[in-house]
Amino acid sequence: MIQPPIEIELLQAIQESPYSQVDYDYLLAHQPTQIRLEEQQLAAMEEPLTIPAGLRVENHHIPSRDSNRSIRLRTYRPQDKKDLPVFVYFHGGAFIYGTPEQYDFIFYQLALALDVLVVSVDYRLAPEHPFPAALNDGYDTLLWLAQEAHQWGGNTESISIGGSSAGGTIAASLAQLARDKNEVFLHHQYLLYPPMDHRLQTPSMQTLAHASMQSKQAAAWMWHYYLGAHRTTPLPYAVPLLQTDLSHLPPTTIIVAEVDPLKDEAKQYAERLQQAGIPTTLVEAKGATHVFDFFPTTMARDFWQQQITYLQTILHP
Repeated sequence: MIQPPIEIELLQAIQESPYSQVDYDYLLAHQPTQIRLEEQQLAAMEEPLTIPAGLRVENHHIPSRDSNRSIRLRTYRPQDKKDLPVFVYFHGGAFIYGTPEQYDFIFYQLALALDVLVVSVDYRLAPEHPFPAALNDGYDTLLWLAQEAHQWGGNTESISIGGSSAGGTIAASLAQLARDKNEVFLHHQYLLYPPMDHRLQTPSMQTLAHASMQSKQAAAWMWHYYLGAHRTTPLPYAVPLLQTDLSHLPPTTIIVAEVDPLKDEAKQYAERLQQAGIPTTLVEAKGATHVFDFFPTTMARDFWQQQITYLQTILHP
């Protein structure tokens, strides 16, 4: 099968991005934590964003199940508003790198456009902290917000979760865990181009193995570090598509990119959710690569408008 073409403006933006200097595939194989340093150096060269008028952005630390540490949450909320829907988000970065701050350019505008409290979780990263560290941080965050979100103007009865790339995996796993624990009710899960299966055997994983922005090799190393000592027999909740029972999960929106090897496993997850009776919306961005929404293109701007429409319906039903 011939690889579908990347939209030309997106391809140019990828080639011109300073982040194209980072050899992600090589570093994932040999020095995964070095990616954090290289991204940090590039971020330091960017012009700082101005926080929009009327938006409050804060960093908080909440207790974790481990008495010797806390969990950092970065929050975005319209000032002087209460009973805001809570949108808990998990950043991308192959489970290994990435920060909440990398999403400032999205959440500065999204929190105001939607009148929502965005809570971005600075979860622990592999390889130092393999699964279930990130999932535990996510669940501790949910438990805390279900009791205390009102401190930040949030509605404790209206919590949804989301994530992009590896963050989407964590969000999907968290939805499964929350269902089984039955301590926090989730209204929706919103998953952007998420990895859902460590086996890497789908058709798209073969035909798009060398795709721009996400390769099969990178996916293999990502799961290698995230699953740690349990690579051959992953622990429960680690790999969303391995879950046999998908009933009683929250309504779901899944966004996939046409030129992304991860797309078929996310489509399979969407199909299984639908078979389990879960209201599920699946959207495929044509001509798009993994993380296409991070590049300054017409495609990204159009998707921004679509995303606002999706999330308006999700967060303000």
